[in-house]
Amino acid sequence: MTTAVTHVDERVGSSASTTPTAQEVGAQLRCILSSPAFHGSKRCQQFLEYVCRKALSGESGALKEKILAIEVFGRRPDTAGHGEDTIVRVGAREVRKRLAQFYVSPEGVRSPVVIDLASGAYVPDFHYAVPRPDTVATTPEPVELKPPSPAKRWSRRLLIIASSALVILTAGLILAHRSATGTSDTEFEKFWAPVFQAADPLLIGVGHPIVYMPSRRISRLNAQLFPPSDLPQQQKIELPPSQLTGSDMVPVLNQYVGFGDMVASEEVSQMLARRSRRVRLMLASSIPFADLRSSQVYLIGSFSNQWTVELSQNWRFRFKWTADHHPVFFDTQQNPSREWTIPAEDNGSTPEDYSLICRIRNSPTGGLVIVSAGIKQFGTEAAGRFLADPAALETTLHKLPRGWENKNLQIILHTHVIGNTPAQPELVAWHVW
Repeated sequence: MTTAVTHVDERVGSSASTTPTAQEVGAQLRCILSSPAFHGSKRCQQFLEYVCRKALSGESGALKEKILAIEVFGRRPDTAGHGEDTIVRVGAREVRKRLAQFYVSPEGVRSPVVIDLASGAYVPDFHYAVPRPDTVATTPEPVELKPPSPAKRWSRRLLIIASSALVILTAGLILAHRSATGTSDTEFEKFWAPVFQAADPLLIGVGHPIVYMPSRRISRLNAQLFPPSDLPQQQKIELPPSQLTGSDMVPVLNQYVGFGDMVASEEVSQMLARRSRRVRLMLASSIPFADLRSSQVYLIGSFSNQWTVELSQNWRFRFKWTADHHPVFFDTQQNPSREWTIPAEDNGSTPEDYSLICRIRNSPTGGLVIVSAGIKQFGTEAAGRFLADPAALETTLHKLPRGWENKNLQIILHTHVIGNTPAQPELVAWHVW
């Protein structure tokens, strides 16, 4: 009797026969969080784990937008509820997308427990993927089987032959249709086909900005006037401008990359690793042109990547610095030129960003060149995630003219930036030639 009560108490819900136990849900949650679908998104992992733990502990009532904004996204209690609901909704939408990706993967299809986050809700639902053996109430009694008569045997054989012929005919028609229309691969497969089919690893060239570091003199002076820090390189220089000279800011070359560039290279590398494809990662300035000619190339970054600047001279969508030193993307074939720009602060923050994605087949390198770059780091990050996301890339490529995969392609995306995190980008312009 005691065992039965314990068994019921372990269930998440009222029915012991149809609802998974807390232990089963916990095991499934760990499996999902460690899967490729959630790899690289710490925020999505935190979001899903938080709502699941609250639901399992009976605190579903606490799963409100304001609470999630504070607990998951780090908003201050005095500001939560004043616009932070947007970031919660965006986060929930991203979690739903990644859950869908997990449950169509080979690992997800075999999962016995389903964790679902319904649209418009933050309380997860837990259920079995298939009926459990213990839900069968009774066992049917054995039925005596009699051998079929000769006439029935011939009828059965004819039915099997006809069914097999129908299956073969249907498969042949599908293959013929795919061959005629060129739809044997998904749009995602078509985009990456030259890379998937290449014997050599994809060469990834990452841009690298010049980083200015304080001189030793100014660092020592700053340390004398302010308390020491456990992280000296994270301590701000707060000296008055009168004590600084131009030589106090020392340029550091070829040592740093932007966070957006790092995320883009990681997302694409992980996508290729799941397909057993290798990459070769280098700083763009370290890549000789001879290497570009012998490789499929993925260039990350615009203004900080010398090869992107060099190869984009004849593209329709390009990037430039304005007279007041403001970065923009612009359309060279419109007069006056159409431009895409963003309101950016001196500290690098911005509420939005634009991304430029290029897939050039007849580039001067002789091979395929793929480029993803943002005006700021947020656009670069969003572009990298976009290229590695089959669902997002498919949705956009379906809007382009048929046969784009055999031509050069440029896409401009726009994304909102929420809490220094880019949201899912949307298509604003494209060119195929």
